[in-house]
Amino acid sequence: MMRRVPLPFVKYHGLGNDFVVVDGPLMDAARARRICDRRRGVGADGVLTVLPPRTAGATATMHIFNSDGSVAAMCGNGIRCVARHLADTRGLDGDLVVDTDSGPKRCTIHRGPGGAVEAVSVEMGPARLEGEQEFRVGGEALRALRVSMGNPHAVLFDAPERARALAVGPALERLVPGGVNVGFARPGPSGIDLVVWERGAGLTDACGTGACAAAVAAVSRGLARAGAPVEVRLPGGALAITVAPDLVGVTMRGPAERAFTGETDL
Repeated sequence: MMRRVPLPFVKYHGLGNDFVVVDGPLMDAARARRICDRRRGVGADGVLTVLPPRTAGATATMHIFNSDGSVAAMCGNGIRCVARHLADTRGLDGDLVVDTDSGPKRCTIHRGPGGAVEAVSVEMGPARLEGEQEFRVGGEALRALRVSMGNPHAVLFDAPERARALAVGPALERLVPGGVNVGFARPGPSGIDLVVWERGAGLTDACGTGACAAAVAAVSRGLARAGAPVEVRLPGGALAITVAPDLVGVTMRGPAERAFTGETDL
């Protein structure tokens, strides 16, 4: 069997939601699955490929493979990692635009006094409320608010517990044609506690678009304030999400950490 050419990569994570980031060309889905395998591969929730920009003024395009080899249109933690990668490898600063399958997204690199990247902000909109939907799982009726963040979400105001997500998340994901990300959210005076079962990746430590969807759902129900940062607390840490009064504009701010570099011939 022909040996593959070693593929350089950088491993990043956003609140524990981890990705292998590679500079093009685009690989196939089978290779992405092998790389994401946590026992036999590098291990990751997804592979992010940095490709040339599609639109005028953009810096690059982000392509997303989930760990199961499926393609995602958008990933909130992933786009922060790609923006950090562009800042690290190309010396970029301030604002930059990354094209995605859900449209171009404006990112802002925030550096600390020593020049290190402390956080990345992303204009995640437009959000779209798609109404309530009832699901039945094992005889239990569950009501969710459907929100699109360029990818599909079902937000349940339910116990934000990993055990709960593991128990009903897989079934809920499959009840929507093409799959859906399922968020278990508990809004409160100090923010939103959230656990997300991600379409194509399963239970993760954090989900950026899921945090945005939960904030939009909470604001639409009067459970969180519009126009001000809302702290969304996930198992891996917190994101600051600001939802505009029109419920369309959404900004996310959070960390993007570089873990290590390597090569793989998987």
